[in-house]
Amino acid sequence: MSIFSGKMSNRYVEDVKSERKRATNELAKYGIRAVDPAASEELLWDRNKRAKISAKFTRKVMTSMVDHDLFLIRRSDAILVLTGDVVSEGTLLEWRYAQIIGIPVIMIAPERLKGNFMGWVNILVPADHTFPDIKSAARFIYRKYVKRHLKNKAYFDAAIKNATDAVNKGANKHKRT
Repeated sequence: MSIFSGKMSNRYVEDVKSERKRATNELAKYGIRAVDPAASEELLWDRNKRAKISAKFTRKVMTSMVDHDLFLIRRSDAILVLTGDVVSEGTLLEWRYAQIIGIPVIMIAPERLKGNFMGWVNILVPADHTFPDIKSAARFIYRKYVKRHLKNKAYFDAAIKNATDAVNKGANKHKRT
């Protein structure tokens, strides 16, 4: 249902993993499946206790990571920004890409909500999509997006079936030629 986005570089590996695990567990309480692009990126991180996530990658590795993240965003129903008070370059570009292609962005940003931090992010993410914590964000995602999806499930299923049938028919025709 949603994909995580959030500042990772120069943060401790254990902190990022813990934050994402909490978010995954909270969303699961509402039947929301979370997709975490960092799951594959973890292979690049140091394993020692106080390791920090580096921002030093080769261009080839970074290109692969960006391609992977954009692929996941295009297949998501929503983006959940876990670190809205400290938006990184990557996070900012991920959620703007999502918004451009029509995918809603929900943000956890307690300091922005209190008015302690104001910037473009406050304006470009709707105020009703900004929350102080993961629990509030998960409830909102369930009420606003999951319920809507469930209400229209038959319609979505029929549309997906029609598209799948067309692709299968085209693939079978291509195999014969």
